[in-house]
Amino acid sequence: MKHEKMTADRPKVDYETAWDSYAKQWQQTNSQLAHIGDEWIGKAAGAANSLTEYETLIEQQFIAPYIQQEHTVLEIGIGGGKTGALLLKYCDRLICADISSQMLQATRDRLGVDRVAYVKLDGLTLDSIAPNSADVCFCYDTMVHVEPVDIFNYLTRIPKLLRGDRLCVFHHSNILSELGWQKFASEWDKNLLAGRDGTAFSVMTDTIMEKFLTHLNYEILLKNTTSVPRDCVWICKAPSNS
Repeated sequence: MKHEKMTADRPKVDYETAWDSYAKQWQQTNSQLAHIGDEWIGKAAGAANSLTEYETLIEQQFIAPYIQQEHTVLEIGIGGGKTGALLLKYCDRLICADISSQMLQATRDRLGVDRVAYVKLDGLTLDSIAPNSADVCFCYDTMVHVEPVDIFNYLTRIPKLLRGDRLCVFHHSNILSELGWQKFASEWDKNLLAGRDGTAFSVMTDTIMEKFLTHLNYEILLKNTTSVPRDCVWICKAPSNS
């Protein structure tokens, strides 16, 4: 009983409440924008200076070379549908998964239901997604907010969801980069005792991610630390379930 009480009392990152709140407040602070997520233009990450430039970078470097017309893509952390709209230009079907009901609704409002399915996540498992249901797992502008142990947890669960090409695109923060360190140094004192807001940036590095991927037998195809200089993007192949 004592152990259970200690576990329950531990501070935790409440991603769901944080992103639901972000989505609810968005209309008040970004009413001039067409869609939630259009405020993320990659400027702070050193990647772009406008929404159009950032979307072009994502599409040309991380979507067009890898996503095929026959692919079903699972996107984890859909962020209002910005990257989802780009993915739909290339794939057959899109599975939008998110811990935030508000974000899912925002994406549904933007993308509709033609060739798109929506899945609510619980933050711990990916059990609400059918096994062997996607050819690609795409996770962009999401892991930058996710703690390393939670990233590792998702990485252990993604392989059973994939089939076919089993391709993965993972984008996360990297505090070993110059811009990543500046970001960490500007906010570390606001996130003590694991009491950070779920929208804050995580303390993640490219070397940690490489260790995660190799330990879990992902085949690394590309490591990119230049296109989004603050962060790191991986193209890899998930291990087979057999």
